[in-house]
Parts: sequence; structure tokens; C-alpha cells
Amino acid sequence: MSRSIRKPVTIAATLLLMGCSNLSTAEYQPAMERALDALLAAERALQNASHDKGGHRAAALRHVRAAIRETRKGMRYDNRHFRFR
Repeated sequence: MSRSIRKPVTIAATLLLMGCSNLSTAEYQPAMERALDALLAAERALQNASHDKGGHRAAALRHVRAAIRETRKGMRYDNRHFRFR
């Protein structure tokens, strides 16, 4: 391979390998996935409940939705920071 071709090929291969090393794969997180499933089920149940709860159903729904967001954030954090255990 001539020098004029070797350098661009080397650069392209390096960039390709760098890109592949940054790919994050989702780690299997059974406890977090079960918690998320339970929270999603709770959200559905609260949405289907009658509205005569003095504002407590609505408050619980807000808290469950916040917990869903935090659970997903925790799973994403784990996938980004602890790939190699």
C-alpha cells in the first residue's frame, strides 16, 4: 500500500474503532426493570382510579411519574458509567 493511501486508511480505521468503543450497550438490570414495570402498572392503576380522593390520587400519580423518571435516569446512568464489571 502506498504512503498516500496508507495514512487516510489508518485515520479512517482509527476513527471507526473510536466510534465503536463509545457505543453503550444496555446492561441487564433485572431489579430496576422489575421496579419500572411495577411503577408503570401503578401509574395505570392510578389513572383508572376514581377521582374522588381529595387530591391524593393526583399527588400519588405525580410521585409515581417522578419515580418512573428517576428509575429510567438511574438505568441510563448505570449503562453509561459501569459497562465493564
